[in-house]
Amino acid sequence: MNQRGFTLIEVLVTLALFAMITTSVAPSLGNFFTRNKVAATVNHVSSALQLARHTAINENRFVVVCPTVDMETCTGQTDWSLTKMIFVDENGDGALNANEEIIGTADLVKDFHIKSTRSSVVFAPISTAGATTATISICQKEDMQSFARALSVSNVGRVRVEKDSALIDCS
Repeated sequence: MNQRGFTLIEVLVTLALFAMITTSVAPSLGNFFTRNKVAATVNHVSSALQLARHTAINENRFVVVCPTVDMETCTGQTDWSLTKMIFVDENGDGALNANEEIIGTADLVKDFHIKSTRSSVVFAPISTAGATTATISICQKEDMQSFARALSVSNVGRVRVEKDSALIDCS
């Protein structure tokens, strides 16, 4: 006699194994998603800084990156969770004027606390003195320090990711 299907014991054993595997994998899966969200946010902010540096060098002009609320003025604050505007600063005053061009933006970042040591970062042309040095800390709001990273801008404009907790300010 041919039997088709599963016995109750086989189904229960399969479900028990599935439950054990799922409960052992779930915590590490959560960390995986958190690490990816942090990496995406770091890349988002880093891309804005890299665009500014690239433009400053290639066009031989000063370029400013700063947080903004209205796309007309920099906030003057160190909270970089807001939208960031990237503009060419023709007169070197650090403010967006009528004749100056916005070359890019980086959108508002939700679920993250982003704090900089400076209210804006200025990238200089290659023939002049370097960029504004800054450290931009990127921390997830619900788990401030575990997966936090920082972007460090050197005086020559190099942007690099830091994992050293001494450089990261999640306060």
